[in-house]
Amino acid sequence: MPSATIKIFLAHGEPKRLRTAELSNWTGKAVAGPRSEFEGVIGREESGSSGVYFLTGNDPESGKPAVYIGEAENIRDRVKAHLEKDFWNQIVYFTSKDENLTKAHIRYLEGKLIDQARQAGRALVINGQSSGAKMPESDREDMEIF
Repeated sequence: MPSATIKIFLAHGEPKRLRTAELSNWTGKAVAGPRSEFEGVIGREESGSSGVYFLTGNDPESGKPAVYIGEAENIRDRVKAHLEKDFWNQIVYFTSKDENLTKAHIRYLEGKLIDQARQAGRALVINGQSSGAKMPESDREDMEIF
């Protein structure tokens, strides 16, 4: 893998609060923060874009780490529907800086991420089913790099 630079911005100067991350030569952007700062995290401009998101916390029954992985054409609108889920205490979402992620792209990414999370076995995957989308080979390869 070629060298890269990761740029992390701590919006409030603290690493456990709202933060963004960018990787050199990557069209994506990550935004993360605690549930206690939900309005600030989804109030960012990036949350109006399409992308994939992770809600993480602990499963209330087992106490083990848990994750929900989703996709949305508008992350802000979609994640508001997850406020009734009590297990999560962190949100992380990934968008594209060039706004080139289509519905098929994000469904493909969601499916791959769910499969990878299940295979890793490090957390209980809350998703009831996998997702995914059929795409041309060139688009699949682009999403593998993303």
